[in-house]
Parts: sequence; structure tokens; C-alpha cells
Amino acid sequence: MFRSKVPYALTLSAIFCSALLMGMECPMTPDVGNMNGNDNGNTNGNDNTGGANLSAVVTDIEVRHDGRVAAGDGIIAYGTGAFSGVDYIELGDTAGRGIANSSNFRSSSFVVLGKKIILVGTDFSITIFDTENDTTENIDLTDIRLQNIPVGVTSSGQIRGDGMYVGTMSDDGEVTDGKIVKVIDVSGANANIISFDVNPPSQPDQLDVDASNPHVAVVDGDTFYVYDIENPDDAPMEFDVSAEGGIEDTQIQFKNGMILYHAFVNGEGTLAKLLDTSDGTVTDLGENPADAQLCLAQSGAYIYFVDRDANDSVGGDQRSAIGTLPTTDPTLAGDTQVASGTDNLGRFGWAFNCTVTPDGDFFFLCGGDSIGTSSWLQVSTGGAFTLLPDPSGLDDNLRAADAHATNNLVAFKMGRNTDATLAYIEIP
Repeated sequence: MFRSKVPYALTLSAIFCSALLMGMECPMTPDVGNMNGNDNGNTNGNDNTGGANLSAVVTDIEVRHDGRVAAGDGIIAYGTGAFSGVDYIELGDTAGRGIANSSNFRSSSFVVLGKKIILVGTDFSITIFDTENDTTENIDLTDIRLQNIPVGVTSSGQIRGDGMYVGTMSDDGEVTDGKIVKVIDVSGANANIISFDVNPPSQPDQLDVDASNPHVAVVDGDTFYVYDIENPDDAPMEFDVSAEGGIEDTQIQFKNGMILYHAFVNGEGTLAKLLDTSDGTVTDLGENPADAQLCLAQSGAYIYFVDRDANDSVGGDQRSAIGTLPTTDPTLAGDTQVASGTDNLGRFGWAFNCTVTPDGDFFFLCGGDSIGTSSWLQVSTGGAFTLLPDPSGLDDNLRAADAHATNNLVAFKMGRNTDATLAYIEIP
């Protein structure tokens, strides 16, 4: 697969111009007017211009198709191997900068916060790499020894980061203090480990961190245990949601005191629900049943995928539902196909993976792992999802997988099938 040796960015107009100069036929661009069905009339007060002002930068840097990609403050970390290997770039780089002992770190399990990369060792340890100062800090296994290392990029049970906090779950039999839930504050020159005095009843299934609140929520069975990061000696708040259908395996999203999660209710299926940790109120989102990934931003912007009937699924893609809290009645994607007459080339607003900028200005959809025929990078500002041109010229639109967004940057894998390279968009 051809890739330029130098990263480059092309706007739609630039592609048209270069094609004309070369005497070639300009690539066809789809009609990207209001293509969300907006079944409930909710457009969240935003326009439908989507990604009209965004352009992709493509590198020649190979990325493992099933490894993680994560953006930070002007840096992007990415997995390089099937099991282990992590590298990173600064924006504008044409090659990875290298991480010492890279083969010791899991390629699908790391977090990027600011200029720091928090790495998971193959021995269940945590290492903090400060890219700005080129320093490494290893957390002793007697302090944090992870209970497990999930395999998939979107698997629940990963370490989770928000702000400058990293949430972890230790094996209580392996750490000296016997504490399971620990948050690492990586804002200073040295890591500060915050251990919570009261353990959940058993080894928890997953967790997420809410830096703005600041709390950490862990899942143990069908109960959320929510710990106050500033008062680690306090017992956690407990929210038993078994009567609401319990808690499914999908990675939860915890922002501003709200937890977005999946439950399973007999006779109704998998439902997208919202727990308000200030009062324990549980609310069903406006369109259910649901499936696939969940995304929730600090701003309250959210994406989930509906699975109400067979009309909400095409191949591996699901119909997206987007909105911004406190509104729980989402905008649904319509049925407009990317290429008319063929389902396998995808539909606008349909995908399996998602990411949202923390400020809620941009919603992104994409594929996961291998980059399939319908794994388009799709972007919305709250209305219709639109596509971006593929700067490599391989086809009319940009295919992508496993995108991760900050307010200033979205990083992703692009390519075909398991042949993937690193790409990104700087958000104006």
C-alpha cells in the first residue's frame, strides 16, 4: 500500500485542484447535506456541516491493526505488535521516537494524559513515561499489580484515564496494603498513588475515572462503587442497579457524576442507561435496545448505538444515536447509504466504534481493529455525519479504525484490513 514518506494534509479543495492539474477526473464526493434521519427532530442546536473544515495528516508509520491508538497533548501513542510493543510520535514526525524496553509493554493497554504515556507491563505492572522530559517512572508491583490485562482495545477492565488521573484495579493478594482500587495522580514530577481504604466485595470487573468530579467508579457484579478521590479513606457510595437489569460488560463511561452504561432486561434486551451518582437516579436513554460501544464526553455529549430491530444493523455496523446531556432523547442516523445500491459500503451515521471531543464540538465514528469496507471516519458537529476525503487517493473517502479524540486532536488507524498506518487530524 502506497504511503508518502512525509506526512501531509489535504483539504477537499486541494484534492480537486491536484486532480485537475494532473488531467484526472476529480473524485466524486457524496451529498453530505442533512443525512441524519433526526427521527425525533432533535438536532441539538448544531449545524450539519460535519467535518468540512477538517483535513487528515497521513504518515508512513505502521500501526498494529489490533493495537491501541491514543492522543494526548501534541503526542500520539500507538501499539506496534500483536501482544506487546508501544511507540509514540509528536505531531509532524515521520517515524516513531521510541520507548525504552517497548517490548515489555502491552500494545492494546495504555493511556495518554497530557505529555505522559501510562504503560501496562506484560508483568501486570505500571510504568509512566514522560515524553516531555524523557523520563520513566516504574510503579513497584508491591504497590500496584494489575488484576488482569484485557486483550481487546475496547475491552472492559483496562486501566482508565481522565484529566491527570489513572484508575487501576490491583490484585489484593499481590499488593502490600491489600487495596484493590487505586488512582495514580500523574500531574506532578513523580506519581502519587491514592489507595482507597474500603475494598469492593470482590475483584471488580471494570472502572472509569471522572476527573472533573473527581471520583472513580468501579463495577462489581451489578453494583457501582463510587469513590471520592479527594477523600480516599471514606467508604464508597454504592448503587445496586440489579433491579434495573444489572451492568453489562461494555466499558462504562463516567463524566461529571454521570455513568453511561448497558444493562440487560429480560424481554427488552440490552438497554443504554444513565446513572446520576448525585442521587442514584437511573434513566433509560430515549431509544433502546442498544448495542456496541458507548462514548460520553466531559461536556455531556454522548454517542451510543441502537439495536431496536433488524433495520438498525447492517453487517457489523449499527445505527448511531447522539446527543448532549441533559437531553436523553437522541438524534438517530438515517438510512442514507454512502454508495447507493450497496449496503456493504456503509451508511452515514452507522458504525461500531466512537469517540467524542471532551468539549463536545465533534462526534466521530469509525471501525475497529481490521479496517473494513464500511469503516469510514465519520464526523458530526451534532447533526448529520459526513465523510472526509482519503488523502492517499486510494478511494474517495477516508477509512479508519479505533479513533481517539482530545479537544485539539483525533488520532486513528487508516488503511485496508490489517494493513494499517497512523493518521491524525488537528482540530482547529
